[in-house]
Amino acid sequence: MIYVALDDLLSLYSFPEHPFNKQRYFAFKDALEKKGLIRYLKKVESREAKRDELLLFHTKEYIEFVKNKDKEGGYLDYGDTPAFEGIFRASSIIVGTTLNCIDKAIQENTKVFTPVGGLHHAYRDRASGFCVFNDICISINYLRKKYGIEKILYFDIDAHHGDGVYYSFIEDQDLYIVDFHQRGIFPGTGSKTEKGIGKASGTKLNIELTAGTTDEIFLGELKKIEEFLNTIKIEFILFQAGCDSLADDPITFLNLTERVHQGVTGILIEIADKQAKGRMVVFGGGGYSLSNIKKGWIAVIEELLKYEKVKERIF
Repeated sequence: MIYVALDDLLSLYSFPEHPFNKQRYFAFKDALEKKGLIRYLKKVESREAKRDELLLFHTKEYIEFVKNKDKEGGYLDYGDTPAFEGIFRASSIIVGTTLNCIDKAIQENTKVFTPVGGLHHAYRDRASGFCVFNDICISINYLRKKYGIEKILYFDIDAHHGDGVYYSFIEDQDLYIVDFHQRGIFPGTGSKTEKGIGKASGTKLNIELTAGTTDEIFLGELKKIEEFLNTIKIEFILFQAGCDSLADDPITFLNLTERVHQGVTGILIEIADKQAKGRMVVFGGGGYSLSNIKKGWIAVIEELLKYEKVKERIF
């Protein structure tokens, strides 16, 4: 059975008058309902992360900083991520919900989608790019501490480089990273020459896309990546399926369609089933066009359900 985190508490992670707002969550929920897909999905409950869970990645000083900004207001970084009353709780709910998704994937050897997760820009001690707490990095350490899972694949197709994840684990030889992103936009990192350092050299791939990149170019690069994926052995998959890589996103410049989400999801399903007992968590990530959210995230859900149809004949 496929699971989805569909709790309106997730909509609390919403910056006022900002592209990252609660309408993204509700657009996804509305699309699920209108397409009649909810009846085929089981729900994962939301919860606030505990302090010791936040400490799996973030420093205690930074956690206190976010708490204080909850009351003070202002910005958590240099201008992209505004503080608002309730931001600490809202950010903690994203993390707690993601960890519930991890638990469910492990317990039932299945795949789980969380629409508001995937905050890949935050670092241990600072916010960045609309991201307060990095639920992906916390998840990596959570998998290792609670379940003893070491070898993890992190696959990211958000238009922005997942710098908070990449540079935090740049020397980690057991975290494999494949990151597709547009060159020359925020955060300006992720050169194709960066492949990890030390013992982790060669465990990470950055695929830079130029403005206007089409499906054909992306899927051609994906074919090459399959060769890399066939050489690694992993126990769990984390997939950041940002929709800001689709055409007409207001802050990016790629020309992709939801075909890329379908293609990547299909490949990762196969790898999850062959190597990771079927275990994968998918994060919604970025995306600031509501119509694209409905296309991209729904394409992922439909691909997951298509797999289930073959496996269990649920339709």
